[in-house]
Amino acid sequence: MPLTTVIWDWNGTLADDVRVALQSVNDILARRGREPITLEQYYSYMDTPIRRFYENLFHPLPDDLFDTLMLEFNQGYRRHMISTGLMEGAKEALEAFRRAGLTQIIVSASHTGELSHFSHLFGVEGYFRWILGAEDFQAAGKVEMACRFLQEQGIAPEECVVIGDTLHDRELAKAIGCPVCLLDRGHQSRAQLESAGEPVFHHLEDAASWILKRTAP
Repeated sequence: MPLTTVIWDWNGTLADDVRVALQSVNDILARRGREPITLEQYYSYMDTPIRRFYENLFHPLPDDLFDTLMLEFNQGYRRHMISTGLMEGAKEALEAFRRAGLTQIIVSASHTGELSHFSHLFGVEGYFRWILGAEDFQAAGKVEMACRFLQEQGIAPEECVVIGDTLHDRELAKAIGCPVCLLDRGHQSRAQLESAGEPVFHHLEDAASWILKRTAP
């Protein structure tokens, strides 16, 4: 069955924000007199749910500290994100999918308001039929949310494809029952992504071509 629906991740897939996230984390560490972490360390610590990431930096991690860290991160992220933008080739991929008649959805653990804000700021909000995000800033999992939404909308899993930048996006695709392709310019390293045995691309253009080949009947 040909693909009809593209499920986009936001952070590290459409948004070129891994350096933004790293800087926001290092701001948190600096406030507490801690040394900054490198991008390689960031990759190695990244996990879902996001609390596990912070447990690699702060142990023990009581709830009140976690809440404070998430607040600081989101404030820093919004501040630093102004200086960056979309991933190279993002608008071209979005436009190619639109021309092909594909439905496009964002599914993200980020706050819905942040997704709407930045997708509007970067001029791509109009490409998406739906933008699905969290209702708080805890960056909780998106798998259950996406599966429930697709079922409610009557969207067949075999007509979907997920495009993301982490192993969690692979988990999402597996839960839905659809293919996935991954980008190595986001929040996990290429080696981590290749361990999943799924297609991994460096350029969105190549990922888009891979998807478009699967849209023909």
